[in-house]
Amino acid sequence: MLQNTICIFLMLSALTFLSDATTLPPSKEVNMLNSTSSQLSEIRAEQGQELKILLSDMQLIKTELELLKKEINVVVSDNQCRAETEKQKTDIIDREKENRSLKADIQLFRTDIQTLRTDFDLQKKDLINKEANILTLQAELENQKKSVLDNESNIQLLKNENQLLRTEQERNRKLLQPHNCTEAKSSGINEILLPFSCQPFKVACDAETRGGGWTIILRRMDGSVSFHRNWTEYKNGFGDLNGEFFFGLDKIHEITAERSQELLVLLEDYQGVNAFEKYDEFAIGNEDQQYELHTLGKASGAAGDSFSDHRGKKFSTFDRDNDGISDIHCAELHTGGWWYRSNNFCQFCKLTGTYGNNDYDEGVTWDEFRGSEYSLKTAVMMIRPKK
Repeated sequence: MLQNTICIFLMLSALTFLSDATTLPPSKEVNMLNSTSSQLSEIRAEQGQELKILLSDMQLIKTELELLKKEINVVVSDNQCRAETEKQKTDIIDREKENRSLKADIQLFRTDIQTLRTDFDLQKKDLINKEANILTLQAELENQKKSVLDNESNIQLLKNENQLLRTEQERNRKLLQPHNCTEAKSSGINEILLPFSCQPFKVACDAETRGGGWTIILRRMDGSVSFHRNWTEYKNGFGDLNGEFFFGLDKIHEITAERSQELLVLLEDYQGVNAFEKYDEFAIGNEDQQYELHTLGKASGAAGDSFSDHRGKKFSTFDRDNDGISDIHCAELHTGGWWYRSNNFCQFCKLTGTYGNNDYDEGVTWDEFRGSEYSLKTAVMMIRPKK
């Protein structure tokens, strides 16, 4: 920039000189030129000196500029450092605040921990006390268990003794309890104990007729009880042991199955004529066999044998037809459960008919005694162990 300025200055001086030279005479021009040249040399010398000074100044300025730049960089650097330092100070302050907050939290945490430790110690102490109590209770429980076991052992011994006593009493009772009416001392209702029964049950005994010892299984005497009953009622028995009744097919089966029995049939008409028929064997089957009359021994007596034709027949009621006749239901037709025959003649006797009904085969009949159209006043069936 400085060199350009010097050049421009020299050119302007030369132009001024040339302009003046065009107006001067030749001799003077030579002098003028010489003088101008000398001046130019001086000027150049001065300018060169000035240029050196200027260049030196410029170098100084450049140096100062470099120093200034360095100072500026230092200042910038210092400013950055200050900024960073301020930021660091701010961060440090923030961290100190955080640290103070953390210290407070830590102190609270320590307090909480101390409280928890105190609670834990108390709970631990309480737990130790409870464990001690549990051990005490366990010891007491063991003692109680031992006591209970001892008591149970004693109770079991007492139970065994009681059981032996009851067994002995039961055995004695069974020995003393009548097992059939042969052991009854008088006629009437007695309790007997049979092998198939756990408890004694009541029966009507006859201790007088033909040597006594009879168990009555059927009695008709006044028509107070209807014998037109269903299967279940004949199975279990019905009526009044002091009056008219049917003993029950289950019990009759059990008695005749337990020991061989004989059968006695007592009959009486309205003229006071009495008759009997005795069979030296009598037994019936169980319910699965429909209480079949499978055993009926030799007959003897004045009434006549009207029952032997029913041997081998199954028992029938109005709701259980076992008579074997396809077109006739004898129990429903003749109103009463019985061991009906399996042909068109349903019966030759039937002591379960309608009391007082003298229609054909409708009443309490025994054909060999008074025929099929005579309903008897009294009819009794009874059994006793065969001797």
